[in-house]
Amino acid sequence: MENEFRITGKHVLFALLSFFLVILAANMVFLNLAFRTFPGEKEKKSYLQGLNYNDRLASRAAQSALGWSAAIEEAALTDGTMRLAVVMKTMTGEPVNGLTMRGMLSRPADDADDQSIMFKPVGGGRYEATAPAGPGAWNLDALAVNAVGDEFVFSSRLILE
Repeated sequence: MENEFRITGKHVLFALLSFFLVILAANMVFLNLAFRTFPGEKEKKSYLQGLNYNDRLASRAAQSALGWSAAIEEAALTDGTMRLAVVMKTMTGEPVNGLTMRGMLSRPADDADDQSIMFKPVGGGRYEATAPAGPGAWNLDALAVNAVGDEFVFSSRLILE
């Protein structure tokens, strides 16, 4: 009788170990790619922000007591430059003048285009800023402070075409 090939326990063991080694290698490649593209922390010091959450609630209550509102009056894109205009008003509709306003422009899905901007007062509660930008979705996170130190924080999503 000829020498026939038979599957033995060693063959099964080798096949199973090979299979799991291939799966382990694939998982390592995918983990490496995932951590390189997104390290996992969008908000800096998120743990400390959680510990100071009561302070954040107090600042929101103080902001609400001011009675101010912010509205994006203009968000236009011309030749790679974004022009923003924000109007600040009181509860009664009066313009809020004399503020120092700065902001952060960011893409919703990527940190590569993040940039800080400074708004210039132009009168009537209107504040304007320009920044290099491209079309698409942008987030604006802004802070307005008056001479006394009262702070007003607002965010807005901008879609530029």
